[in-house]
Amino acid sequence: MKAHWVLLWILLGAQAQAADSIVITIDGLKAKAEIQLDGPGGIVYDVDFELEFHEVDNLTEACLGLTADVLDPIEIANIESRLPDPVNQRIDPAFPVRVTVEPPAGCSLAFNDEVHVEMDTPELVWAPFSPYRLMKAPIGGAFTNITSAVVAGSVRSRGNGGRFSEFVMVEDQLQDHAGQVTAAFSQLDALLADSRLATTATQTLEADAATSKAAFTAGDFAAAEARLLELTDHCGVLGGTALPNRWRAARDLDNLEGEIVSRSEHLRFLLGRLGGAP
Repeated sequence: MKAHWVLLWILLGAQAQAADSIVITIDGLKAKAEIQLDGPGGIVYDVDFELEFHEVDNLTEACLGLTADVLDPIEIANIESRLPDPVNQRIDPAFPVRVTVEPPAGCSLAFNDEVHVEMDTPELVWAPFSPYRLMKAPIGGAFTNITSAVVAGSVRSRGNGGRFSEFVMVEDQLQDHAGQVTAAFSQLDALLADSRLATTATQTLEADAATSKAAFTAGDFAAAEARLLELTDHCGVLGGTALPNRWRAARDLDNLEGEIVSRSEHLRFLLGRLGGAP
């Protein structure tokens, strides 16, 4: 457990009060949660959390299974130990909040393709080249950086995915974008090697990834981004029989299309940073 968190919670006092508020609005393909959480010492944390689907069935508040909580020091230490780079990535003390999306298994929520995720909070201050990142993990599992954009609002971080669970905003103090690109390409390659992809999908997407990686190695970050955009477009065409693209609450299907798009869009974000985009 990190000493600064222990001190913070001792100084601020007891556990959060029970006046938390989560208001969920369903509007077509979108689900938006307006969240207020009471923290220690009278602090109130505000966050807007939004999910936007391409195709979704039975999108209801009950079937979404969305909850949120203020993390205590033990939970923060646990989450930080599961981050991709625990030495340089941390939960900012100004925003120790987790949003969990865990649809009940007995519900009939299902979606195709990737789901777009956005977390927006006024508790953090945005600046160009913001260090904040959106992370996702299966319950209790390793976190993955799914950031595809960080924009003002005060800090609004966006990403994509093919499945749900824990979401947190993380401060990346190192921001080794070149090293992170290399690691993200390796993760993308592993997804494309999945035997459940049809041969046509594997060949098409591997060619896109290889061309993008070659451009990155040559220092042509714009070309590398462009080829990844083609990869994302190809995923939209191939999604279905050639490229499994459905998730449902029974957890009996793997939405590989959503996870591949998530890696591709995160890579484009990192390559943009290497090219000087804020």
